[in-house]
Amino acid sequence: MDAELIFESDRVFIIESYAAGHGLLLLRGNRSNSVTTTIDILFRDVRAMDVRAWSEGLKIELQDGALLESHPSKPLEMLEPGLNLYRLSGSGWNGFVVASRVDSKEGLSALKGPEGLLAAGVSPM
Repeated sequence: MDAELIFESDRVFIIESYAAGHGLLLLRGNRSNSVTTTIDILFRDVRAMDVRAWSEGLKIELQDGALLESHPSKPLEMLEPGLNLYRLSGSGWNGFVVASRVDSKEGLSALKGPEGLLAAGVSPM
């Protein structure tokens, strides 16, 4: 399977929150002097991940399990039906998230949680 581009930005992203009980991983591109909006990216039903606390730039691609075949922590075992493998990359690094879906939202709000992405009407990426 060729990688399918899901999202790409040159902004700085941080891990805003992770809720293990619900498997919610929220990444945020904050406002700055040059941009007035935030970008929130929410992964749902996260089973395995290898991500950085912050990243200059972020690219998310849908991948097949071959990406994880030789990974030492054996995350391929977590890739069950209904879950997807998302390859993450930024300036100088590569990682992944195994999750059911990923949503994004750009706006003026500065919420400190995933509430805006959990609301009805947000389209999956």
